[in-house]
Amino acid sequence: MKNNFKSKLSIICVVCLLVCLISGMAVANAASEEEAPAADMQYEKIPMYVNGIKVTDGYKVGETTYAPLRAFVEFMDEQSDIAWDEESQTVTVSNEDLELSAALGKKYIIANNRCLYVPDEVLMINGSISLPVRELAKVYGVEIEWDEETQSVSICADEPEAFEGGEDYYNEDDLYWLSRLINAESGNQPFDGKLAVGNVVMNRVADESCPDSIYEVIFDKRYGVQFSVTEGSIYAEPNEESIIAAKLCLEGYNIVPDCIYFVNPEIGVSSWFARTRVFVSSIGEHDFYA
Repeated sequence: MKNNFKSKLSIICVVCLLVCLISGMAVANAASEEEAPAADMQYEKIPMYVNGIKVTDGYKVGETTYAPLRAFVEFMDEQSDIAWDEESQTVTVSNEDLELSAALGKKYIIANNRCLYVPDEVLMINGSISLPVRELAKVYGVEIEWDEETQSVSICADEPEAFEGGEDYYNEDDLYWLSRLINAESGNQPFDGKLAVGNVVMNRVADESCPDSIYEVIFDKRYGVQFSVTEGSIYAEPNEESIIAAKLCLEGYNIVPDCIYFVNPEIGVSSWFARTRVFVSSIGEHDFYA
């Protein structure tokens, strides 16, 4: 009896030990998976030269070439102050002529109270906030060229120009009405949805069949009311993204070229558009037609 009891006790101990070992391994694996860093995005290194001197490597992500902001700024103006706010995930650059901010994951940057579009978002690459090199070149007033033979970016910074501020660049009335129209029609839509609605207004201004000013397009009633101008929402204070989208439209960024109509098919009469216009894309709750 004693031997049988000892044998059973030994077996129970072995089983318990195995259970503990397996449980421990599972916990360890789970912990290692949680702590393991996510794989970095796919990119191609692009050498970047300023006035013939290599200053850093850029990164080609999709069709966009990014530059690490700190390396770019420090070469262009070593007197600039660069600060990082961890809470808002925002980097700021400031000097006598420039105030720039870029928030990680946003589709725009703000420079001297103007807005520039970043369709693939502000990115963190190799531990550095990175921005499209074309937008940085615009901000610093320098010219860039792509060298096909060496697969590199060349920046000519012999005569950099100060970036004009938004107070002088934007027409105050245009910004006022366009931002309010965007807010009235798409204030609850994703950012690109706001931008596309503003693009429709700008496309109408450029279209020969429509009035030639933002205000006149918004309040055009020749063929019935085109926008939400009769419900009072046009006069509401626009949210921040609607103002930024309006500024991007006034900068010339256009993600729905040729579109002069949009409709929410859930609440609008979309059959007319489907019969008579060319469908281009859906963004958020709106369908856009040329």
